[in-house]
Amino acid sequence: MKCQKCNEREANTHIQKIVNGKKTEYYLCSKCAAESGELKISFDGDFDNFFGGLFGKGTNLFSAPADKVCGVCKMTLSEFLKHGKLGCSKCYEEFEASLSKPLKQIHGQSTHTGKIPKRSEKEISREAKIRRLQSELEAAVSNQEFEMAAKLRDEINALKEGGEK
Repeated sequence: MKCQKCNEREANTHIQKIVNGKKTEYYLCSKCAAESGELKISFDGDFDNFFGGLFGKGTNLFSAPADKVCGVCKMTLSEFLKHGKLGCSKCYEEFEASLSKPLKQIHGQSTHTGKIPKRSEKEISREAKIRRLQSELEAAVSNQEFEMAAKLRDEINALKEGGEK
């Protein structure tokens, strides 16, 4: 199949975009795909350096210097870029400012939406509900819906005190 952009070279890249529920597909050669700006990830076969390219090593994707160190396991952001694995659970907190933008680009969000451990389910669900109610409260206040805002405030306070409403 020929490239749909230049119609000269053989297409070897498939780009699929879904915007507002409408699916668009392109078949491009390597050169046209690189020029299109659609591809942001390259893989040269060296897995150790894959994550560096994925997270934009050498670009300004990161908001913190690459020599930041985890206080628990002593892993640096540079080591993460090289190996693609964080050293401990504390690394997520230590490097949060640096990882949130790339994670959002890769996954579409930067919050966990998977399974919740049974022993933590109630606490995590309560915290998620408080966050959701706080955003609703902010919206109600900005829309000057003060009665709704007062109800939301009371519900948030009840949840924070440990009561379920």
